Amino acid sequence: MSDSDTNFALAFKYGACAMCITSIDDGRFIDVNDVFLDNLGYKREEIIGRTSADINLWVDLSDRDALVRELAQNAKVTEFQTHFRDKEGNNHLGLTTAVIITMEGKPYLLAQTVTRTLNTSEIRLAEDHIRKREAQYRLLADNITEHVWLRDLNSLKIIYISPSVEKMYGYSLSEISNFPLKKLLTKESFQDMVDKFITEMPKALTTLPPAIHKYSFETQAYNKAGHLLWMDNTVSFLRDDNGNLSLLLGETRDITERKLTEIKLQQTLASLKRAIGTTIQVLVSVLEARDPYTAGHQSRSADIATAIAAEMGLPEDRIEGIKMASIIHDIGKLTVPSEILTKPTKLTNLEFSLIKEHSQSGYEMLKDVESPWPLAQIVHQHHERINGTGYPKKLKGDEILMEARILAVADVIEAMASDRPYRPSLGIATALEEIEKNKGILYDGVVAEACLRLFRDKGYQPT
Repeated sequence: MSDSDTNFALAFKYGACAMCITSIDDGRFIDVNDVFLDNLGYKREEIIGRTSADINLWVDLSDRDALVRELAQNAKVTEFQTHFRDKEGNNHLGLTTAVIITMEGKPYLLAQTVTRTLNTSEIRLAEDHIRKREAQYRLLADNITEHVWLRDLNSLKIIYISPSVEKMYGYSLSEISNFPLKKLLTKESFQDMVDKFITEMPKALTTLPPAIHKYSFETQAYNKAGHLLWMDNTVSFLRDDNGNLSLLLGETRDITERKLTEIKLQQTLASLKRAIGTTIQVLVSVLEARDPYTAGHQSRSADIATAIAAEMGLPEDRIEGIKMASIIHDIGKLTVPSEILTKPTKLTNLEFSLIKEHSQSGYEMLKDVESPWPLAQIVHQHHERINGTGYPKKLKGDEILMEARILAVADVIEAMASDRPYRPSLGIATALEEIEKNKGILYDGVVAEACLRLFRDKGYQPT
């Protein structure tokens, strides 16, 4: 035994205050000092191996519960006021300091208590304090808007249910107490609740006291009038004095209003997306009537960009935004003279400079269009390059939206693989060589790899 261990043993045995060591697992007394035995009137063999519940130690169990909660949060409690009784039934007031210690690699609770015996007047005051505190807790539980309940873990029968349940569901307390959950909840919610309980029960069994295992989930239920309600539930597994799981504490909150707002928001968003889709189709039709080549290029680029985004594992909503932007990415060419767009020979520097303006023009057309996606910015940046040699802003790397980086690769692939007014198709193979040669230089490396994998390994063919 080390010197520190010896010093601890001596301090524990001969300390002036009552001291005890209890197991974290089951609350049983591992060791107590002589002062502890003298204060409570027990012999050592009457204490060791038993729990506080076995000797009816606590006058008010809420003292124990509050001590456990504070230890769970801070791993240490200082001068915590407690009321406990000795072997003869006399009540005592104590100031307890408790801390989690480790012995032989296992956690234990070390508690030290300064005590004094309460006289008759003090006992009455303490009992009155307990009654008032219980009344306050009952008042709180009975009047909160949330629905609070306790169920026996073995039978799942309701032990307590707060009156707020009447307002929540429209049933009386007696009705709801005997109402099967299977009839109260929707079929899907009841099954989800059962599955969740089966999943969480093993976790609760392996959660060491004083920690309390809890979990949350949503359910749908019908009130007495038949209206569908959305509920947010939190369930906690509680232990008895012997450390065994015995109760389920539930807190249920009505979130119907929030859910209805979310549904309405989703409907509004869907309506906005449809409106944007209609607007885009009109713009494409106008461009197609003026320049069939550009319109076809946009449609094919959109297909390639969407496939690349899916290969990269982007979420569906983001892929939809890429598709929308790709379909109109050259909309700015409406401002370019058609004779330049369809010119069958090489463009002059001046003519090419006019072509390059289409990114800016497209941005100006789309910047005030309300959309869940950054359409204008994607269109603005689709000719930017990773090394800053693109246009119109010479953006670099992460300054360029990922959507625009994807569109840039798709745009090059489609342009090189298709016939142009001034040259025939260069072919997919040549287009892929361009992407491979300049990945990480002109084109985003991740996007380029996804594109090459899509075409070469998975046999993707643009429509």
